[in-house]
Amino acid sequence: MNSLRASSSLNNTSNHATYIMSSSFRVLDNHSLYYAYTHYESINIVLYRKREDETQNSYFDAFVKDLMKTLEQFGDVSIIYDYKDIKFNNDVILDKAYLQEEKELEAYIKSSNKYSTISVESNVVVPVVIASNKEEYSARTIRPKIHKHLFDFIDPVLEDFEHSSKEQEALNHVIDFIKTKLPYYDLKNHPEHTYTSDISGYLKYGIISPIRILILLDKSKHFNKASFIEELVVRRELAYNFVYYNNQYYDFNHMTYEWAYLTMKVHQLDHKEYLYTLADYINFNTHDIYFNAAMKEMVHLGKMHGYMRMYWCKKIIEWSPNFKYAYDTAIALNNRYFLDGNSPNGYAGVAWCFGKHDRAWNEREIFGKLRYMNANGLKRKFKIEQYIERIESEVKAYESSKAKNIN
Repeated sequence: MNSLRASSSLNNTSNHATYIMSSSFRVLDNHSLYYAYTHYESINIVLYRKREDETQNSYFDAFVKDLMKTLEQFGDVSIIYDYKDIKFNNDVILDKAYLQEEKELEAYIKSSNKYSTISVESNVVVPVVIASNKEEYSARTIRPKIHKHLFDFIDPVLEDFEHSSKEQEALNHVIDFIKTKLPYYDLKNHPEHTYTSDISGYLKYGIISPIRILILLDKSKHFNKASFIEELVVRRELAYNFVYYNNQYYDFNHMTYEWAYLTMKVHQLDHKEYLYTLADYINFNTHDIYFNAAMKEMVHLGKMHGYMRMYWCKKIIEWSPNFKYAYDTAIALNNRYFLDGNSPNGYAGVAWCFGKHDRAWNEREIFGKLRYMNANGLKRKFKIEQYIERIESEVKAYESSKAKNIN
């Protein structure tokens, strides 16, 4: 393991350690677990699971019991839903904190612990402070910094230990993507197709490490590999850079750039032909059949095609009484329904629709200088009717399967 992954090189102050697993829910390539296991005579593992919405809770609950059983090969295992219930009297190992609630956990442990507290970075390829010492403006500014260190941290660990069934599922999923979909990844923006990687849920919970994905990719010689690495590493770690260095990443008034706030202020009172509520969205009650299909994919399947995810948020801006209402609505839906909700990528993706990591465009009504997207663009670029057909079919199959399981 590269020593730069750990926040401290302090000598052990106890023989026993508590590892609080809060975002790396796996064994394979879990550098926090590896640090605890190799530096201490004995460890106990506490899974800290913050309660989210039903979509995320159901997903987590479906794999956590098997994971806990698998972790017993390292020490005692328990699960906690309130970090103030965590008991320790020894050194503590933490997964690296990025989001607000993760930083609150780290601050609480550090203030309560008379022993060493060490955080270990395991869910990005290049540690965030190694990649950059500030909030980066865009993918263009962080890309060379990421690529400078891209292969310095390919440090797999715990390969010879048993890993959980959910980890194996993620591994199989990535292997299948590389084999069957990577050759078509240049068509990833086409909603009518399913050539995206569909791994954001696995990555959100740390079920698989991006390092392992790079190792699996290494054998592929396909030209689309570079494009996928751009998404997996550069774009994803730009999102981690955003939430790590911007302590108010979740606040409408602090998440984007001055030029974006200025143009939003100018166009705050522009006339809107349609105004919709949160209830309209989750009941698929808008005039836009493409938006409604995207909402069905979100509500029923917990995901949304990447291009439609941009379109979805842009339409919410267009149909809201003001920009803050639009932002709050998009974040609420994002964190409630997406499997990868409440993640750095989720917050960065919504902020992007308000100008973050983007540039100013030609001024227009409602959007000002923010990037604009419309249904005519979908019809011009894609076979968008096939997207609607695909989602209707997938939702029907999912609901039928769920009904059978209930009965």
